[in-house]
Amino acid sequence: MNPLPLSQLAAAIGPAAVRGVTDRGVTQICYDSRRVGPGALFVAQPGVHVDGHRFIEDAVAAGCVAVVHSRAPDRYVPGVTYLRVSDTAAALSRAAACFYRHPSRELTVVGVTGTNGKSTTAWWIYHLLQHLQVRAGLISTVGCDYGAGLGANPEHVTTPLAVETHAALRTMVDRGLQAAVVEASSWGLAAGSRRLADVSFVIGVITNFSHDHLELHGSEAAYLDAKLNLFRGLRGRHAFAVAAPQLAERVRAVTMVPVHVYGQHPEAHGVGAAAVIQGPDGGAPPRGRLPFVLHLNGAQARCTLSAPGAFNLANCLAAASVVAHWRGLDATDLVAPIAALRLPPGHMEEVDCGQPFRVVVDYAHTPEAFRVALSYLAGQARGAGGRLIAVFGSAGERDVDKRPQQGRIACQYADLVVLTDEDCRGEDPFAILRQIAAGCSGRTVGVDLVLEVEREAAIAYAVAAARPRDVVVLLGKGHEASIIGPGGPRPWDERAAAVAALRAAGHG
Repeated sequence: MNPLPLSQLAAAIGPAAVRGVTDRGVTQICYDSRRVGPGALFVAQPGVHVDGHRFIEDAVAAGCVAVVHSRAPDRYVPGVTYLRVSDTAAALSRAAACFYRHPSRELTVVGVTGTNGKSTTAWWIYHLLQHLQVRAGLISTVGCDYGAGLGANPEHVTTPLAVETHAALRTMVDRGLQAAVVEASSWGLAAGSRRLADVSFVIGVITNFSHDHLELHGSEAAYLDAKLNLFRGLRGRHAFAVAAPQLAERVRAVTMVPVHVYGQHPEAHGVGAAAVIQGPDGGAPPRGRLPFVLHLNGAQARCTLSAPGAFNLANCLAAASVVAHWRGLDATDLVAPIAALRLPPGHMEEVDCGQPFRVVVDYAHTPEAFRVALSYLAGQARGAGGRLIAVFGSAGERDVDKRPQQGRIACQYADLVVLTDEDCRGEDPFAILRQIAAGCSGRTVGVDLVLEVEREAAIAYAVAAARPRDVVVLLGKGHEASIIGPGGPRPWDERAAAVAALRAAGHG
């Protein structure tokens, strides 16, 4: 990027006061003093653990030419420009959008939010567009594509900070992409973070809403309101929203754009699956395949989705609705694209080493996602004459209220529950397990409830306990490539850990 005049950035930020000159060039926008280089604009952001104001002098020593702050620094260094604002998160968002020349205005940006299903829905929108020869990028928990092919999410967060988001969108524009699919977390949409405040969304999707992230938002009402910010910001002549039936009226109340509803009933407006077709023997569909009838834009067609469960059918309908209403397609146009869809890594992913029981890796980590995944897998296990064994934990420094709920739901469906670590961060991992276990009434520790902090050992225990026709499900980590403990992240691969446990038990 060529240097941008500080005066232009200051105009975008709108500081309450400026100390110093603005006739200088800025080479980068930075909120981490360790990444500051000569010519940088450093934005001092208060954080959960550290306050960026403590590192202003480090940024100045590294060569920054300007500092954005909400609190007076310890001293003003001659030759450095200081811009005082009331909200540094808002300033960072505006500065990033300006510095990268508002790339979202040159793309059709699709935002996907919801408590559960947003990763899969975003993944499938991206793949449907690719199949239809629309050059699309992706910013998602499960992967990113900035125009050079699909890769891992480099930030390991659902929604990166504004600098990374606008930089990614600029790369997409420069590489000739037409669209960007952005998985939008509630915190990314919240007024407190402003990560997506200056992204110009044209299409917004909300999959569902249930309990999560109260540690960030304080209440379920505030949590939903943050998600609705996506729809308040929709702009453009062709803008529209896609919503699950139970959320359509909430979305209509905050946006002026058309709202298309999807659902698994013919009366759903826009897209609906009229019925799930039974398998060829008149029983249930084959495992991992879901035949259904797609009703869309006045046409209907028989489709097959290579993914299990009504919850994935709902995600498919949301993705199909986005693509169809944007590109003017009907049901028949989407038969082949839907048939080509596959689940993202770590979502209902089977691990097969030839063992006589199933091992499934899934990313579910909210109470509602637990209910959906575990009820489905319990039905599968018992239908085959086996048991369900669930291995999971709960993230440290996150929503505490959901922990006993996870335990209660798991014990409702699983015959054996094995509690273990899942990103304890700075918390005592065993204390987290005890909080989950508080919801496991009626269970006996050491019999049908096991507490094992080390995740490798917990997976090994579950595999050793499994009998033929059982289902072992490993919840919470999915595709993630690290486990975060008190000392920071360490590499992790849930599927590889499952394979290692299976081989150690003599399978494969």
